[in-house]
Amino acid sequence: MNWKIDSVDYDLKNDKFIANVISGLGISFLVEEDYYGQMMDDYASSVWRDELKEAVTQKTKQVTGSDAEVIVNVSSMGQDALTYHDEVPSYSMVSQKLSSEASICIKGNFSATHYLQEMLEIKQWIVEKKYEASLTFKSEKGKIYFAIPAEDLKKNKKCRGSQSLSASK
Repeated sequence: MNWKIDSVDYDLKNDKFIANVISGLGISFLVEEDYYGQMMDDYASSVWRDELKEAVTQKTKQVTGSDAEVIVNVSSMGQDALTYHDEVPSYSMVSQKLSSEASICIKGNFSATHYLQEMLEIKQWIVEKKYEASLTFKSEKGKIYFAIPAEDLKKNKKCRGSQSLSASK
């Protein structure tokens, strides 16, 4: 499979080794033992994190005209509801099962006058792509902060402006 062990660390607290592995496609993931001595990895989560980060970063750049920092967290270790055999499915295929354990944070250079429109456009695109997760927007200078819990992401799809985003400054 052309995977390489990048590093191996020892977790003193849990008395186990954790290996950071890099796939032939450049995906970095962890391999470790669970409490029963079985090997487990977060390869699927890493694939989904990379998929979301790349897609959301491109969309944000398209909407705002500038680069953005996108932080994605998808935690699926121990998910009994998820099984895959030959290939990891796209995140949109499993997002309903994982949305409560996933988050997307976009820190970007949003327009001072059109930031609500930009954020709404990105939010609607995320809903259309079925990238369900909690969604947070932050401005570069930290003056604007919007958070949308995963369960509220699809609500008020047709609303305009601040009606579909909960804000705090």
